Amino acid sequence: MPFYVNSRAILLALTLLGSAEPLALAGRKSLNRPVASGSAVTATEASRAQERLAPSVDHHQHLLSPASAEARLPLPVQLPEALARLARDRELNWNDSAGLAKLFVEDGLLFTGDRWISGRQPIAAYLADGYTGPYRFKPIGYRVDGPAGQIAGYMVEDDGTNVHFAFFHLALSKGADGAWRIKSETQIFPGPMVENPVTARQLVTMLDSAGIRRAVVLSNAYYFGVGRPGAVPDEYDKVRAENEWTAQQVGQFPDRLVAFCSFNPLRDYALTELERCARSGRFRGLKLNLNGAQLDFQNPEQVSKVRRVMEAANKHRLPMIIHVRSGNNYGRRDAEVFLRQLVAAAPDVPIQIAHLWGGESFSGPALSVYADAVSAADPVAKNLYFDISGAWRYGKPEEMPEIVTLLRRIGPERILYASDAPPSEAWEEFRKKLTLTDKEIRVIATNVAPYMRGR
Repeated sequence: MPFYVNSRAILLALTLLGSAEPLALAGRKSLNRPVASGSAVTATEASRAQERLAPSVDHHQHLLSPASAEARLPLPVQLPEALARLARDRELNWNDSAGLAKLFVEDGLLFTGDRWISGRQPIAAYLADGYTGPYRFKPIGYRVDGPAGQIAGYMVEDDGTNVHFAFFHLALSKGADGAWRIKSETQIFPGPMVENPVTARQLVTMLDSAGIRRAVVLSNAYYFGVGRPGAVPDEYDKVRAENEWTAQQVGQFPDRLVAFCSFNPLRDYALTELERCARSGRFRGLKLNLNGAQLDFQNPEQVSKVRRVMEAANKHRLPMIIHVRSGNNYGRRDAEVFLRQLVAAAPDVPIQIAHLWGGESFSGPALSVYADAVSAADPVAKNLYFDISGAWRYGKPEEMPEIVTLLRRIGPERILYASDAPPSEAWEEFRKKLTLTDKEIRVIATNVAPYMRGR
């Protein structure tokens, strides 16, 4: 019988801005919480930043809300009632030795991360005395095979912080009385490397350090639409809440930041959320991640859904930033569909192709399609722009000559500086990895997308 796991196709290549160190947990409930990043920039640092060449705008940034940080973990599963009852009893008796002893078999085992404890009574005594507060089990998978079973997942603080402080695995045995008991329990510390939230204030501090005045903040709401429909409970509520969180954060710095909303364009709620974002007046544009949507460019029905979203964005005069790559085979054929069927549906607004060629591993054939259209003054490409984050982030050293050649065919005036990473680090990497002239770098650094002009 399979091990039931409800996991999400999190896009590892879309690494978000992460200024704080990952959450570190050492031992049983001893928390080493990192100091929040984003401390004030000194006058000397700010002065030095202004003296060196720095981009006018970072056209591709993200924040990280508490909800989206947790969404990067696998989703929990719903346990069968008998297993769920055992997990609840294990949680309720977290500090009750007598109650815990009833949940283990007589010769049960507990692995604490550094040693084994044998026997239900020693295990119960250890667990009852070992924690300073309640916790809960967050299962991400289970298995039942006759009288044997398993549950695996995370141990989570039950004090409102929602900290995932350990991994757990329960091996279960069903007794003659029909009750499930724990045959062995394994606890591994620390828990998963959950990224700390990144706020607008932290981002502005990092922009100051890099000498960058403004940034475009792309909502992570599409995270909640990754995977099959229905995988995330109340998905649209979470999408809407994430867009609102982003707008609220960005609204604290109206002279520095602008927000783009996001969602999965293949979902039934896509047009509803677009209309809501447009009416709110809190978003400058729309971010689409076609990899997160897992768009099949050769599926006319799916392409038609995205086209309707782009037509609506055009109607509302919402510029778009689009992560085009949607799979490993992304190349000329997909780029032609994108250009002729999707870009053509939004002729009146700027469309920014994220990561230069569209995302992740370099695709010369796809970038060639866009370079050909721009260099030939094809009307469909009149409002096309390209952000540079992909070139330094995903391009391999041996690919740099082709990347630079195609970039020059497009023309530096269409290339927007963008990082999708900590600002100072990204700017230095961009200058170091691309063999561009000082003049070309200066043009890219000072380019400002049409949707940011006049601010």
